[in-house]
Amino acid sequence: MEGAIGIIGGVGPYAGVDIIRKIFDNTVAKTDQEHLDLYLTNLPARIGDRTAYLLEGGENPVQGLFESLEKLAIIGATVIAIPCNTAHAPAIYDELAKRVQSTIANLKLLNMVEETCNQISRCYPQGGKIGLLATKGTHAVGVYRQYLDQYPSLELVEPDDEGKERVHQAIYDTEYGIKAVSPVSNKAIDVLQKESDRLVERGVDVIILGCTELPLALQEGMVRCPLVDPTLVLARAAISAIAPEKLRNVDSFCS
Repeated sequence: MEGAIGIIGGVGPYAGVDIIRKIFDNTVAKTDQEHLDLYLTNLPARIGDRTAYLLEGGENPVQGLFESLEKLAIIGATVIAIPCNTAHAPAIYDELAKRVQSTIANLKLLNMVEETCNQISRCYPQGGKIGLLATKGTHAVGVYRQYLDQYPSLELVEPDDEGKERVHQAIYDTEYGIKAVSPVSNKAIDVLQKESDRLVERGVDVIILGCTELPLALQEGMVRCPLVDPTLVLARAAISAIAPEKLRNVDSFCS
C-alpha cells in the first residue's frame, strides 16, 4: 500500500468525522495496523459557505479548500476527498481541480457527485426516477443535474421551491438545523421525512441525500424508498483509489 487519503474537513461540522467513520467501516482490517493512512484538515474559518457563494457571490471558497488540500499534500496525502456536495458545483470544484493540476503532481482529487451518479447508473441500468434532497445552492446550479444528464434513462426529480426551502432550513436554521444542533433535532428529521414522502409520491425510485448533513438525520428504513449516501460512496471511492483490495464487500444499495 502506498499513499494516504486526505479529507478536507471544515465543510459541515461533522462531515469530516462522518466520512472517516465510513472509511473505517468499509476497510478490510483486523488490526489497527491494517487500516489505511488518513489525514484530516479542519479549517472552517478559512472556507466560506458554499451555498452563500453560489447564490450571492463574494469570495470563492476555493481558496480555503486549496489551502487545506496543500496541507494534506505536504504531509503525504495522495488522494483527496471533499465531503461536501455543494463544493462540487463547477464554479468551485472545477477551479480547485485546475489549481491542483497546475501545481501539485500525482495528486488524485475525487469527485463526490460524479462517483455518486456513476454508482446510481450501475444500480439502475434500465433507468429510473432519482429524487434529490440538497441545499438551495446545489439545486440552483444543477450540481447533480449536470452529471445525471449523461444518463438519459435517469430522470432527476427535485422538490418544488417551497420544499427546497424547507430542506435548506432543516440544514441551516440556527434553532433546529442540522448544522446548529447535535444530536439532530426531531424537527429537522420530521421536515426531511415529509419532503422524502413528497418525492416518493411523485414516483422516485431512490433519493440522493445531496448534502453531507443529511445522512446524519436520515438512514435506511426512515423513508419509503432506498437512500443514496454520497458520503458513503466517496468513502468507498477513496479506499478503492488507495488500496482496492481492502475495500469491504457490503450487501447494500450501490455497494
